[in-house]
Amino acid sequence: MEQKEIRLNAGKRKSLVKDYRRHCEILNTSKKEEFKQAREEAKESITSAFKTATTVVQRRFPLEDVATLQELQRKHNTINAVGNDSCFFFKVTDAPKVLDQYNDEVEKSKHFSFELDGSINGNYGTRYGSGSSNNGKNFAYAMYREEMKATGLNPDCNIEHDIKHQDVTHSYSRNTNNNPYLSQCRNDNSYFLNGKTGGTNMYENWNDNYVLQIIGTGGCRSRAIPCSDLEFQKFEMMIQAKQNLVTKHTKWIESIVAKVGRLEQGIKSMTKFSQVEKFAAHPKVNWKIDDEILADKIGMDIVVSIDDLADAIDNIDKSAPTREEKILAYKKANQMVN
Repeated sequence: MEQKEIRLNAGKRKSLVKDYRRHCEILNTSKKEEFKQAREEAKESITSAFKTATTVVQRRFPLEDVATLQELQRKHNTINAVGNDSCFFFKVTDAPKVLDQYNDEVEKSKHFSFELDGSINGNYGTRYGSGSSNNGKNFAYAMYREEMKATGLNPDCNIEHDIKHQDVTHSYSRNTNNNPYLSQCRNDNSYFLNGKTGGTNMYENWNDNYVLQIIGTGGCRSRAIPCSDLEFQKFEMMIQAKQNLVTKHTKWIESIVAKVGRLEQGIKSMTKFSQVEKFAAHPKVNWKIDDEILADKIGMDIVVSIDDLADAIDNIDKSAPTREEKILAYKKANQMVN
């Protein structure tokens, strides 16, 4: 059979761009390695900081006091005075005061959350922001990126949204921009992380590892737990590690989006599939185009002989080839299998 040049159409270009994104994500680039390293460092820093938090909290609320209150609660069925928490408001008691945003002297204090989607900048209540780097959701997306990608989700949605709206001056306008796709991505991600799609509840699993018992009522903002300046520095190192993970994730995805965007521009000027294959085979690219895309190529690029035409008509009543059969046919045609 004689092969002819295949002309690209909009659908084929779209499939190729999507596959190139897949290719870029599996490449072992320096930015990807920095992201993975930042994730391991964040895990280590969180574990270390929680050990310190355990010491600080139990010093303020001794376990024997907690046990006594729990026993009284069971005995008298009184209001629960002991609660579990994963976020804490620590205040330094052995260091000079610092200046706040109003240039007033205040004690050094900050909110520290060990929750999966908790604040990553030391401010209370920033976990539910939309797409900023302060958003605790971005930390959760970075931490469980592979698991989310494996189920067809987009853990990079906030980063991609921010890239597309970099020209918007005010963050409020950018974050409140009406974007149905972004909203759907976030909702789907939330369902997955909460275990509502039938899988593991990632939030619950994570938070169960970072729970301490607190005496008193009210949210973590209202409990200023004293600590030393050295202990406080350990908590700040955790925040820095979490922020660094979000930053490294962002930088990696920004580089991928830039590469894919450049290909998307270039492929518009390509008219033939062979041009894409030539680009893919370039030593600086080494892109192995997905077998399914190559298999779809078969049937588009064949100059049919009389015998082929007869075979084609005879096969009309037969079942259409499966995806696996098409891929096998492609490999046989290119002598990739025996």
